[in-house]
Amino acid sequence: MEQTTANLMRRLVRSPVPPPSLTPARALRLAMVRAAERSINLHLAVLGVSEDSGPLDDLLSRLEDGLLMIALYEGAEPVGLIALDAEARAAAIEVQTLGKLLPSSPETRAVTAADAALARPLLAAFLSEMQTAVEGTSLAGWTRNPRLTARLPGAREAAMLLADGAYRVVRLTLDLGAGERQGLALAMIRLPGMTKSAAESKPADATVAEQVMGAQATLTAVLHRISLPLSDAEALEVGQVLALPGVTVASVRIEAGGVDLGPGRLGQVAGMRAVRIEQPLAPYLEEIPALGDQPSDTESEPPMIMGGMDWDS
Repeated sequence: MEQTTANLMRRLVRSPVPPPSLTPARALRLAMVRAAERSINLHLAVLGVSEDSGPLDDLLSRLEDGLLMIALYEGAEPVGLIALDAEARAAAIEVQTLGKLLPSSPETRAVTAADAALARPLLAAFLSEMQTAVEGTSLAGWTRNPRLTARLPGAREAAMLLADGAYRVVRLTLDLGAGERQGLALAMIRLPGMTKSAAESKPADATVAEQVMGAQATLTAVLHRISLPLSDAEALEVGQVLALPGVTVASVRIEAGGVDLGPGRLGQVAGMRAVRIEQPLAPYLEEIPALGDQPSDTESEPPMIMGGMDWDS
């Protein structure tokens, strides 16, 4: 009896066992589960987490096909991308539009701007949760509050946007909770210590630089996009007038390779139609305003035009 009492007393005064340390994989699992539930009420599980690092070109060459990719910026500098595969993208859309997941996988189709808009809440929440969850792990400091900007059409556009250097990519295999449907989410962000100025300080081959800078870049000025039933589109004929509701001279968007670069304003210079760039071109996608938000009654003054030019709105 005395021995039992002594053992009990030793247990009572023994220092508490510290909780097990949080691993990077578990931190990422928690971040994704919380982000999905809190942002779009999607209940999922993370089946697996993988991590890899290496040169930008190497990682981009191994990206899966058909990803919805959105560029990540820190300040004015692109630092990486975040992406969903077709299954995860469809799940984010279905739970917000239908209130539930369909039992079968969706048909393969191209990524649209609407897909990106519906996926943004989940991706933004994952970045925020990950920033907090990885503190105290080997991933601490890897993400530095990056923000979502424009959708990237593919790996080629990502290679043109991002600076060379070392990047880390994490992949999360998702159990979407509907039958056997599984999806993929990934984030590829530049490793700390590799800054843009450091990348630019490397001497470049003059011949290669001339070829790259001499490559043709096509800018497209988009005034409006309209969706029509196929029957109406086939019935279009020369001379028919199409209404463009809400379109003004300031409705122009400048695009390159499917990426929205910024706003423009339609006008005239020397008697010819022209588009004035209203802001420095940068791939940035503004948040969709909440219902009930009213636009400002005042607009900023347009920038001055160089002397000798006539600008007619």
